[in-house]
Parts: sequence; structure tokens; C-alpha cells
Amino acid sequence: MIALIVLLTVLAGFGAYLLTRRKARSMAAPATVLDSSAEEDSTYRVSYVPPEFQWSGHVSGTLPIKILTYKQYECLEDARYGFRILGLAPSERKLPQPHKTRAHGIKTVASLARHGFLDGDDEVGYVITDHGLNALEVCSVRY
Repeated sequence: MIALIVLLTVLAGFGAYLLTRRKARSMAAPATVLDSSAEEDSTYRVSYVPPEFQWSGHVSGTLPIKILTYKQYECLEDARYGFRILGLAPSERKLPQPHKTRAHGIKTVASLARHGFLDGDDEVGYVITDHGLNALEVCSVRY
């Protein structure tokens, strides 16, 4: 009789162990899936930007605009990655450009230069300013 009670107690304990293990495994599986997707998302957002093209973090005054158009954002991103920006007409933009230059619309480049996001370099192109790097960090983009 005592052996039967001990056997039932052991079986009940083993069943409870299996049940808690199954619950822990089912709860851990979705968390693992979420963590891996969060890692995947962050890997797509992180990209290499040379240190000289990262915002200094210093306050560079209030920004004249709060929303960038997609073309302005694309132009600033190209400048951020070290490309010299050229303002060209649509027919000239499709032509091959010199090394490390990107062509964008005349109005887009003029607008960014007027707001202080781009600054003319020694040649005919433009380079990004700290103000422009700040705009990339804080401005939203209108698609």
C-alpha cells in the first residue's frame, strides 16, 4: 500500500515536471522568434557611415524645416555617404558622373543649400554640413 502511494506521488511529480517544461518551452519559443526578428530588423537599419559624416551632436540651431521630401532625403543620404552632390537638369542626370559624385535635381539641391544642409565645395559640387546631418537625424520624410 505504501509502495503504491509512493509510486503515485512520483508519477504525479513527474507529470507536473513535464507539464511545466512544456509550458516553459511554448512560452520561450515566441520570445525567441521576436528576438530574432528584432535582430534582423536592426541589422537592416544599421549601416556603415564614416565618422566624418555623422552628426556631431552639437546643437546647430533650429532647423528651418521639419519635413524633408523624399528627394531631399535621398540627396542628403548620398551626401552623408561621402558623395559630392551635383545639381543637374533631368536630361543631364542620366549621363555618367565623375567618381564619387551623385546628380540630383537643381531645385532639390538649391533648396537644401538655401536651408544650410548642403555647402558648396571648391569645385562645382556640394557637401553635407553638420546642419544637414542633424536634419537626417530629426526630420521626418514625406513620401
